[in-house]
Amino acid sequence: MKTGLVILREQSGHETGSHPENANRFPGVLDRLGSDSQERGLPILDSREAEVDDLLRAHTESHVENVRVAAENGPTWLDGDTVASPQSYDVARRSAGASLVAVDAVAGPDPDLASAFAIVRPPGHHATADRAMGFCLFSNAAIAARYAREVLGIDRVAVLDWDVHHGNGTQDILYADPSVLFISFHQWPLYPGSGWVDEVGVGEGRGFTVNLPMPPGSGDREHIEGFEGVAGPILDQFDPGLLIVSAGQDGHVADQLASQNLTAAGYHALAKAAADFAARKGIGLVALHEGGYNPNTLPLLDHAIYAGLGDFTPDLSGDTPAPEVGDNDWPERLGQIRRVQSAYWQV
Repeated sequence: MKTGLVILREQSGHETGSHPENANRFPGVLDRLGSDSQERGLPILDSREAEVDDLLRAHTESHVENVRVAAENGPTWLDGDTVASPQSYDVARRSAGASLVAVDAVAGPDPDLASAFAIVRPPGHHATADRAMGFCLFSNAAIAARYAREVLGIDRVAVLDWDVHHGNGTQDILYADPSVLFISFHQWPLYPGSGWVDEVGVGEGRGFTVNLPMPPGSGDREHIEGFEGVAGPILDQFDPGLLIVSAGQDGHVADQLASQNLTAAGYHALAKAAADFAARKGIGLVALHEGGYNPNTLPLLDHAIYAGLGDFTPDLSGDTPAPEVGDNDWPERLGQIRRVQSAYWQV
């Protein structure tokens, strides 16, 4: 399963100072993944700038203009968590553009990759159609999904989000759209407070939003059980022509912004499960970087994901071990998820 990287060389232009989402997140990641790519002869692609029309597939004109003006006059706080500096608009357009490069590489007229991992910031999954929030300016995953539908003519696209925070922006943009399936694993309760089991879509999109709110302390076992018991079967029934993964690694046991217990092995298993699904369906897979705020652990975690996509064995030594935890209410939560989703899918 040939995989590749898409990198955003301009990422440091989105200057956020001592904010958790800062330019220090990715140098170690790019060193580790870049070296491995060269050793394995795997391609490294550069981002491109998304056109305004690409952004408008997911966002309102007023939102795009508000981000542009805020950046031009920056540094400016767009909300209590989200900052725009003078180059942020341009970098965010290139972040969205990297997602389009990845889509073209795996699903364009002449795809040459089975999967691509785009290492991009700012992240995107909290940005709604008309609002920047939660460190996010533009919704990279929603923009990529709409591009795949409207430009490449892919009938059905699936978005799988395993960031520890609910991808409320992706959900908001796609909530009434039956052509894009949105599945989110996230800690609940946690910011932004959305993503409960009964949020399933509206209108024609009803049944095409699948939320798996995970109890605090959930780790590898719970996430794999959620994939095997809910997400995987629903993906199989939906039968997408492209799979997009919003890959946020802030559910790791050593990440400071949540209280989950995923390990590098867990992220490797999730990525391999997604890649195996895509390979079985004969479709492309795009992974877009979202959260993950410990620069000491991100190189290992992203390498674990990259290895899962490429079907090779990573060196996971040095990972923080998950603590022993007692029983939580995951079995009951999983039962709730299945009961809700059984109205729409066989789970």
